[in-house]
Amino acid sequence: MLILQILAALSILLLGRFFFFSFVRKDPLYVFILRYGGFIGITVLSHYYLGNFWTWAWIIGLPLLGLLVHFIFVRIKGFHFLKPGEKYDNYSGWK
Repeated sequence: MLILQILAALSILLLGRFFFFSFVRKDPLYVFILRYGGFIGITVLSHYYLGNFWTWAWIIGLPLLGLLVHFIFVRIKGFHFLKPGEKYDNYSGWK
């Protein structure tokens, strides 16, 4: 079950990376490593210490919560949901 949970977590991370790449395209490598390593690490720890139910809640629940926060954030700031463009670059300090 752990392998299936790790594969599901990696799939969700990669889907998120694909759809929201424009928001993270200029993040440094250590942020990428911390983000992915942390999510997979917490998935493994959750499997061993909390059980399958809470691991699936983590794998599915956190990305859904992140999607909700992301949707609210872009609505408030006026960015496009999937392709924020130059307005987001200015907001992030990338330009």
